[in-house]
Amino acid sequence: MKKQPLTAAEVERFSADTMTGLDESQVAVRKQQGLTNKVERTVGKSYAAIFLGNIFTFFNMLGLAIMVLMLILGSFSNVFFAVVILANTFIGIIQEIKAKKSIEKLSIMSAPTANADRKSAVRGGSECEIAVSDLVLDDVIKLSAGKQIAADCQVLDGEIEVNEALLTGESVAIKKKKGDSLLSGSFVVSGNCFAKVEHVGKDNYVEKLSAKAKKYQKPNSQLMRSINTIIKALAVVIFPLGIGTFCTAYFRQGIAVEQSLILMSGSMIGMIPSGMVLLTSVALAVSVIKLARNNALVQDLYCIEMLARVNVLCLDKTGTITDGTMTVEEVKILDGSKNFASLMANFLTATGDANQSAVAMANEFGKKDDLKANAVIAFSSARKYSAASFDGVGTVAVGAPGFVMQPSESTAKIIENFAKQGKRVLLAGTSQKNIVEDKLPQLMETALIVIEDTVRADAVEIIDWFKNNNVAVKVISGDNPLTVSVIAGKVGIENANKYISLEGLSDAEVIEAAAEYTVFGRVNPDQKALLIKTIRANGNTVAMTGDGVNDILAMKEADCAVAIAAGSEAARSVAHLVLMDSKFSSMPKVVKEGRQVVNNIQNSSSLFLMKTTMTIFTTVLMIILGLGYPFEPKNLYIIEFMVIGIPSFVLALRTNTDLIKGKFISNTLLKTIPSGIALSLSVGIIYLYAGLKGMPFTVVEVAEGIETVVGNPEVITLATMAMTLSGVIALCVMCYPYTWITISVAAGSAVLSVLCFVITPLGKFMDFTSIAQVSPHLWIVAVCLAISLAVIAVGRFIMNKKVKN
Repeated sequence: MKKQPLTAAEVERFSADTMTGLDESQVAVRKQQGLTNKVERTVGKSYAAIFLGNIFTFFNMLGLAIMVLMLILGSFSNVFFAVVILANTFIGIIQEIKAKKSIEKLSIMSAPTANADRKSAVRGGSECEIAVSDLVLDDVIKLSAGKQIAADCQVLDGEIEVNEALLTGESVAIKKKKGDSLLSGSFVVSGNCFAKVEHVGKDNYVEKLSAKAKKYQKPNSQLMRSINTIIKALAVVIFPLGIGTFCTAYFRQGIAVEQSLILMSGSMIGMIPSGMVLLTSVALAVSVIKLARNNALVQDLYCIEMLARVNVLCLDKTGTITDGTMTVEEVKILDGSKNFASLMANFLTATGDANQSAVAMANEFGKKDDLKANAVIAFSSARKYSAASFDGVGTVAVGAPGFVMQPSESTAKIIENFAKQGKRVLLAGTSQKNIVEDKLPQLMETALIVIEDTVRADAVEIIDWFKNNNVAVKVISGDNPLTVSVIAGKVGIENANKYISLEGLSDAEVIEAAAEYTVFGRVNPDQKALLIKTIRANGNTVAMTGDGVNDILAMKEADCAVAIAAGSEAARSVAHLVLMDSKFSSMPKVVKEGRQVVNNIQNSSSLFLMKTTMTIFTTVLMIILGLGYPFEPKNLYIIEFMVIGIPSFVLALRTNTDLIKGKFISNTLLKTIPSGIALSLSVGIIYLYAGLKGMPFTVVEVAEGIETVVGNPEVITLATMAMTLSGVIALCVMCYPYTWITISVAAGSAVLSVLCFVITPLGKFMDFTSIAQVSPHLWIVAVCLAISLAVIAVGRFIMNKKVKN
């Protein structure tokens, strides 16, 4: 049994300082204890699981057993049905391996490093470069601007600003000083510090959150559930009907054991819609390739369908609606100063602030060093302002109103109006006096700097597209709900004014708020997940987009999880779909692809299930009449390939972006049952005709002096012809509304099917008699086709009318 690593609470802690760090013996102890920062990551299924999962399916095993039986019986011409099964298995394996490799490549490309360009850890009195996985508990690491924090730490010396947006959703940088905690996954915005590693590996905050997410199982799509339901239903009937077919042929008709087994196999193979699974895999695989060209990495085939069915889209503001940066929207001068922009440019150079607000102001004012600073107060989250004094000029301070200075009554009203618009306002004050002992002089109101989050360029267009396609949009964020509400309104989200802060709310209150509000602010990761779970429980199909660790629990609860490549690795690892260019302009394309796939698979699946339904009805009819099932596996090759296989794959790729309505099974059965009845009725009519004409249902064949009872080739040929051409009729009906593609498919299927009966070598391969031999009876085939057309047309009309009612 594998030994479990110790936890930080179970070992003696080392008190390393910033000058020496841990020595070699202490590092060796930690490695022996298993307290390193290495985390075993499993990216999707293993290769063995992929192969086993695709090979050992119910249909595959049944098909393999029948194929082996045919080979044992020497009926080699009856094993070509295995082509579809093998193709289905091969495509499934290849597609899953491609997805696995894509995810692995993405994980490798985004793997964090403790320090990419300079030494980052202190060991044995010197700085050294340490890989993230080699960090140990109590290690001393050096952090600087631009670096991602690789493990939960505590600041030992220095000050830094960190952005925890990927963890908490809060986009405002946070000042960290000696004694403060640092969370893995956050980024250093500015400053330098030495920090002590407090947690490693699975004990890190980000890993605990990821582990919690893994408890949720990947949701199944309706398409997948429907196919599985069909498979389970068929599993119940295939074996009883197969056995009944064998018993009827062998005991009641006296057909030889070998031939009875072949007929039993024909019945069972006819009930397997294995091509439907292949069709689904191919259609989805083609969509994956098309989406990849549009910078969308599909990590779960069925997410294409799920996003197409979504009626509620939940967005995280930071990194999704906004791009994570801020811009200065307005500068309102309060004292008539004309050189404020130049003063701010020097102020930004002097303070050296690098948080998002400072970056936005630098983009607005630029940076200068015309003035010489004699005192600087750096920004801190507790102080909420920064300031600088310049020789011959005095002091300028910028920060939150009420912290940098108390605004006047008139200024306070202006600030309040901006706040109601959800904008962040900084108050700038100036004085001719200098800073003394880190204390500001009396300041005079100089300007208001209005800052707002930068909305993604494509956000308005994307939100509008979803709105026009009956998809409700909700925003779930860790930021201030008022700010989020205003931004949501700007991009056109309906009911954006319905916002609420979830800070301090109980689970019951969160559940109650889920349906009432559109914008949710101050949301923690567990509340996000609860919101998604509640919205789904209310009968919605939900997609969740996110970029941070704080989003992953909610993403795992969603029907379809969408991440952006610029976000955290944890978010990408649980996402069904990753937008590689980090732009949401790909999402409508995914929805359109999903609609095309689902609508076309529904139409084409009705062809496969038509054969299944026909086989079940025909088998039951023959058992009741005490007759052997008429078709061997090879008798079904024409309908399998020419009527169903090739046409279905062509039709599955045609353009169809209609809204998805109804359930997959009911939509498919609407077209399947009338067609299945028509085909089995054609077989029944042929057998009724043969009985009335006195044509025997079985004949005796003599080979090498041995007499064998087999089905009458003439009756089987007529039955196969009537059944197959009735299938062509069903295909022609399904192709409506007609286009050049659908007309070509229907006409091609009809011509190829007829040629298979007419061309003598092909007919012999499938044990058909010649057209000349059955020509006197072809009129009854024509009658079957006319009846089939009527049954299909009337049946669809009745079933559609029942559904509408």
